[in-house]
Amino acid sequence: MDEPNRKLSWAVGKKTVLCVGYSVIDCITIVRRFPRIDEIERGVKGYWQRGGNAANTCTVLRNLGVDVEFFGVLSTSPMFSIMLHDMKVRGIKIDNCPRSNQDPPFSSVIVNKSSGTCTIVNCNNSFPYPSLEDFKKLDLSKYGWIHFRGNRPEITFEMMQAVEAYNATQTEKIVISVDMDGSFKEHWPLVDYCEYAFFYRQLADQQQWKSPRQACNSIDEHLAMRFGINLKRPLVVVLWNLQKVGIMDHNSDYHRPTAYRPKKFVDSLGATEVFIGAFIYAVYVRERSHHIAANFANLMASYKCIKCGFDHISDILMAPVL
Repeated sequence: MDEPNRKLSWAVGKKTVLCVGYSVIDCITIVRRFPRIDEIERGVKGYWQRGGNAANTCTVLRNLGVDVEFFGVLSTSPMFSIMLHDMKVRGIKIDNCPRSNQDPPFSSVIVNKSSGTCTIVNCNNSFPYPSLEDFKKLDLSKYGWIHFRGNRPEITFEMMQAVEAYNATQTEKIVISVDMDGSFKEHWPLVDYCEYAFFYRQLADQQQWKSPRQACNSIDEHLAMRFGINLKRPLVVVLWNLQKVGIMDHNSDYHRPTAYRPKKFVDSLGATEVFIGAFIYAVYVRERSHHIAANFANLMASYKCIKCGFDHISDILMAPVL
């Protein structure tokens, strides 16, 4: 972990990227095929690791050499101590996180090796989420980009408003992005305060979207119908699957980034977080265009799938010439 972070020095001079959301324990079982009803299926492999969309995005960014901080409630339960140690060893900042003595949230994940799909059951047991008061204790001057995971849209909305109020007093603005896959209606107000909005495939059934293009066109229509002063017009990214990602830019032009098929398929868990982390890296750190950033993010998400976890993703990057 230390070697890639030492070599990848493109991020030197960039402010910290803050990721807001949950950190959970992923209990993962890999099977050759998904078991039928009342059938016992012997697993190929089983393990557990730190998960959660925001925490995973932090891991991706850190592996790409970015200075990153996680902001979410962390459990003081002994079983979560290994997860905290993992974040500290990686250099993911967590000093500003509120703590709770509740058992940590976890996810049960079944990876189907034959189909390349995974089934996830989230169990957060009403685990607390950071409040607006917690968020206001942060020194926003340290951050250049804040990515929100829309777990609690009502609180996230208030946090984004706080960042926007801060930006109004600054010449150097914090970039705001958000990803969402819950209720479209509840999450929709978040788009008013972000430059980048990532929508997951899970929203498609709710809105009867049949393709990334239809999803982007529908979202574009919703954006055009808004009323208000100083509402932001985010770049929209629809994460349909590894081979289908749709982008609607600020001019309502649709774009499909290059699709990359993994040379071998091992594990897709966390591929969307790799896309988001790689996209932020390309836009913020490398200052690339949205089209180039999306192509790069798709490549990285595909490359992630050839191995378990995230520690190999920086292997395809070359160290800069110093």
